[in-house]
Amino acid sequence: MSSNFREKRCIEFSLIDYITTNVDTDWTGITVVKSFSQAYKGTLPVICVRSLNAYHNQKEVGNTAIYNDVTIVIDIFATSDGNRLDLADYLIDKLRQGCVYYDYSKDSSDPEALDKEADGRLRVIRWINDTRIDFGVDGNNYDKFRHNLSFSVRKS
Repeated sequence: MSSNFREKRCIEFSLIDYITTNVDTDWTGITVVKSFSQAYKGTLPVICVRSLNAYHNQKEVGNTAIYNDVTIVIDIFATSDGNRLDLADYLIDKLRQGCVYYDYSKDSSDPEALDKEADGRLRVIRWINDTRIDFGVDGNNYDKFRHNLSFSVRKS
């Protein structure tokens, strides 16, 4: 028996998969994670991808079908200011192209494995934030060269 995940969760997993695949191809030593607790345990540099919230818009007047516009936040924990800027620009360049949306499911016979099947594309519909996070002198090694990207995506 398998359990299918809902759209917002699949969006998050699809983006993590896309970013991980690209980063592993083009860079070395960068970890992509889903939560802050994982980010603070990893070796720098780390990219943390998470969904923040969703906005539901009607596709057309009089129809009950909706678009789910999901806000995604990416925190970059870099090793230097140059590394921070390079990773931010790299991610923007990759994300602006969009990526494959996968429907994910989990098989109860192997709780660690996820099955995925392509079911459309994710498109960035709005860039919200591209900024350095500055904690000043109080920042620890993980926060010393931190950057934040946020944007809304929609499945098409």
